[in-house]
Amino acid sequence: MLIKKEIIGKEVVDTSGNLVGKVEDVEIDFENQTLVGFMVGKGGIFGRSSGGTLIPYGIIKVVGDMVLLTKELHES
Repeated sequence: MLIKKEIIGKEVVDTSGNLVGKVEDVEIDFENQTLVGFMVGKGGIFGRSSGGTLIPYGIIKVVGDMVLLTKELHES
């Protein structure tokens, strides 16, 4: 999937300018043919994290050189 290849590796930044992480995967609901969101990780071995955070499509503002979100995310 060409679009997936273009998105993976992009940095994700929230509205406060905080780096959330990098896109590791694109979650798609094939049954409904919709984009669910981006799986974002903070690093780890070879740049891949052992876990990740799903950023829902609804809070993604724009995808360009980086992914900008519509809100600030706080670490738990």
